[in-house]
Amino acid sequence: MNDDLVLIYSPLQRTFTEGDASVEIQIYRLPDTGWTLEVVDKFDNSTVWDEEFATDQEALDAVLEAIREEGIGALIGEPSAPPVDRQFEQAAAPLRMATPLSVEEIDELNDFLMSDAASDETMAFDCLDGYLTATIIGPTTLNLSQWYHGIWGSKEEDAPAFETIEQAQHIMDLVMRHYNGIVWSLKHDPDTHEPLFNAYTLEDESLEYFDGEMWAYGFMQGLELCRKDWQPLFDDPQGSEWMRPIRLLGEDDLSEEDQALTLRPEQREAITQQIPASVTAIYRYWLPYRQATYERSVAKTIQRTHPKIGRNDPCPCGSGKKFKKCCGMAALLH
Repeated sequence: MNDDLVLIYSPLQRTFTEGDASVEIQIYRLPDTGWTLEVVDKFDNSTVWDEEFATDQEALDAVLEAIREEGIGALIGEPSAPPVDRQFEQAAAPLRMATPLSVEEIDELNDFLMSDAASDETMAFDCLDGYLTATIIGPTTLNLSQWYHGIWGSKEEDAPAFETIEQAQHIMDLVMRHYNGIVWSLKHDPDTHEPLFNAYTLEDESLEYFDGEMWAYGFMQGLELCRKDWQPLFDDPQGSEWMRPIRLLGEDDLSEEDQALTLRPEQREAITQQIPASVTAIYRYWLPYRQATYERSVAKTIQRTHPKIGRNDPCPCGSGKKFKKCCGMAALLH
């Protein structure tokens, strides 16, 4: 009966490349099981997540989060034999998720966000930068499926009209690379991290002003995805002070006194200049909590240091069947 069962492979599986290192992300399931997540390095060492995932997207989110937090090296073992000289054969092209966006790519992403293919509710790039920052530095690690749709609007009809699947994947890749760029910047040196604010010049004036209103609005939208988890920060007097410049520019429900502080461009720019320090402080405030949460999730993974048996190789049990039709299937079923 088992010979009639076949593995179902997710279209989300891919090769992930960071610097000179690559790993193969494999996501698969049997017809009546959850999704299994496996990462294979060039030495054929394999890391398998112990738990099954309800969706293939959750599996992909889990491995990308692990790489963001620990780096790709955590998924690469020691060679037990000479490195395998082969290319990973995947439907998706290598996804260099850790490469920050260039100026041209930022312009490309912003042009799409502001194009007719997107709804009027879609975030502009500075708003997106604030939104992603909140999902990154907050107390709760959110899956892609929890925040990605919020970029486009709150209603189903706000979804962008992509011309092709390839275009949809490309735009998602740009968003994720910007997400990872924020992660890297904060992890590398949070004191020098620079949020991306809008700059404009008033009519008949030569002065350029930086206005963080849309960035702050995006941040508050990201915060609202798990508002109750942020409450300890609001209850902390110092935390409330850190949030003040973001709230002044990003919240609609302000007192008349607070509104009076944001009427003139120079006032708004002065408040905007306080935001980078607030981001750094908030990032550090939640960092111990995020690390503890991540360590608990990493404890669920298993690292195998022996070479992986290919699914089409003869099963080592001696049955004469292919591994995927014999003990490989039994391992998945258990």
